[in-house]
Amino acid sequence: METIKTIQDLIDSYKKLPGIGYRTAERLAYATLALSHEDKVAFEKAFEDADTKVKRCPNCGTYFDDVCPICSDPTRDKTTLLVVADSKDILSIEKTNGYHGSYFTLKGTLSPLKNRTPDSIGIPALKERVAKDGVKEIIVALPTDLDGETTAMYLANLYQNTSVHVSKLANGIPMGTNLEYLDNMTITSSLRGRVELTSSSAEKKEEEK
Repeated sequence: METIKTIQDLIDSYKKLPGIGYRTAERLAYATLALSHEDKVAFEKAFEDADTKVKRCPNCGTYFDDVCPICSDPTRDKTTLLVVADSKDILSIEKTNGYHGSYFTLKGTLSPLKNRTPDSIGIPALKERVAKDGVKEIIVALPTDLDGETTAMYLANLYQNTSVHVSKLANGIPMGTNLEYLDNMTITSSLRGRVELTSSSAEKKEEEK
């Protein structure tokens, strides 16, 4: 027996979600069919609201439905900028309550093989933000894979011998791990024990004496 087209369309829709294979999509589709009419209506409304009400902050990249809770907070330290590759990583950091600076979301990480260049991932916009806000430290919170490390070193080289310090998360983040899969304690420890990637121009002169 072939799957009913309407159900197959629902399965195909679920398969578009990351990490969802055919079997899982099939289970979700039939679970959706088993919901009450009221729950289906609420489910549909949640999707509609997500499409029409949720916006992405042009400044930091996080999602909001009224005003950006981060960029509208006057107590945030604008001189510290934490750089992520995906806006959902901001939520992972915020859950720790261990960081009170500002954020910038790149459009992914550098990858010559995938044609992801500095311009295409938003490095020019990052440079503008650093200059505009008088940023003193950039904290790199990118995936610990090859592309993430390449991007971190690119930023370190970009601000080498300047007044802007570049550091990255450390202490307990396994290679190849994304922030969304880490617990709050590990992320907080990584923030506190971040590793310096650059030295300032003043420090460079002091070392040469």
